[in-house]
Amino acid sequence: MRLPPRSTIAFWGLLTSLIVVTFIRTDLRARPWVTTAESEPSTQEAAAVIVPLPAVAADKPAPSISVSQIRHQVADTLGRDGSIYLTLKSHALPELEIARLGQALAGVFDAQRETRPGDVIVMVLDSLRSVVSFEYTPFREPEMPVVIERVGDRLQARRDTIELTNRIWAIEVVIEDNLSNAIAEAGEGDALTDFVVDYVFGSVIDFHRDPRRGDRLGLVFTRRYLGSRFIRYGPVLLARYEGQVTSQLGIQYKDPIGIAEYYDANGTSLERLFLLKPMQFRRISSKFNRKRFHPILKRNMPHLGTDYAAAPGTDVWATARGLVTVAGRNGGYGKMVEIEHPNGYRTRYAHLSRILVRKGQRIRKRDLVGQVGSTGRATGPHLHYELIHNGSQIDPRSVNRGDEPRRLASSYREAFEQRKRYLASLLDDSRHAPPQVVADAARRPPAALTAP
Repeated sequence: MRLPPRSTIAFWGLLTSLIVVTFIRTDLRARPWVTTAESEPSTQEAAAVIVPLPAVAADKPAPSISVSQIRHQVADTLGRDGSIYLTLKSHALPELEIARLGQALAGVFDAQRETRPGDVIVMVLDSLRSVVSFEYTPFREPEMPVVIERVGDRLQARRDTIELTNRIWAIEVVIEDNLSNAIAEAGEGDALTDFVVDYVFGSVIDFHRDPRRGDRLGLVFTRRYLGSRFIRYGPVLLARYEGQVTSQLGIQYKDPIGIAEYYDANGTSLERLFLLKPMQFRRISSKFNRKRFHPILKRNMPHLGTDYAAAPGTDVWATARGLVTVAGRNGGYGKMVEIEHPNGYRTRYAHLSRILVRKGQRIRKRDLVGQVGSTGRATGPHLHYELIHNGSQIDPRSVNRGDEPRRLASSYREAFEQRKRYLASLLDDSRHAPPQVVADAARRPPAALTAP
């Protein structure tokens, strides 16, 4: 028998050995309970720290956070030309969500009429830009915020009322040029001046004719606060005017049946049938004159009223209670309101830009009747005001002459005298103490004398 060459035997031996080794390694890798050097972690992998998740009971699924539960707060302030709708749009609220919010808001708040620059909006939104809560704080009435909250899938709205803190203040001022500047010099605002001029002495002192340099005005009044923030003035409790042309004392007193009014030192009411003016104005541009030269018609014509120059849109109010007999356009008067009053009196308010009453409506003194304009035969924005008695125009400055004022009932006089002395003492104290000290001293007056 002839054997193959040695080289051929070596080749087949090597091939057989390789096949056996390959089979053994494959078998070992397929067995999980066998450990090899390749299955051990490297030094870098062993250095990593792995924190296991907490064990969860089999009957309790792992907690999860819905995207709608992720919330954030948005705050904004309405600008001069702002609105609630534009503010919501600027924060990317969906139209449907704005509509839902508007529907809820409509039940407690008139956005068209009550929205003002400076009003503050604070919202809590979820990640889908849906409203969780909405709070609207009016700049003028921060004590009456609007609150909307999501309850289930609905938005519920309410109007809250936060009680303001009343504090009594006392000041005394000396007039150099006009009353407004004197009060401003004492650190107080025009609203306080308006209250004194229109509500306390509105029927008895003409503050465009009577004041003189050196006249004095003393005031005891209420300031209202929300926390430490001053919000607005409350009523004037006492006003004492000492002037060269006229002097007058006004004390607010609320009788046991709840009627609050201003009385002089003798308990005589300062209320008269008419107010001396129908609006806040800058100046009188034309007085009552039976021979005035007309600026448009260029001839002498009677001017049977008073022209008050003021900015367009300035509020005009009724000078006495009565019945509206005209509310519409009337030739050269433009948009006009005419009111019939007791004792044969009528008043006219002409050249209005807007009429706020209707024919046949009964109104009270100080109710708004319109706004200043320049409709009809007018050279610029102003109010033409007429006072008519028994069919003839009379000078409005002569009104209230001979009007018999009401006197306080004798049964109320003792309580009235106590209140007068108490308030007068606060005013006297203000001459040698800052208003803050007077306010602190007056924080707890006798119960019967507490400001209404």
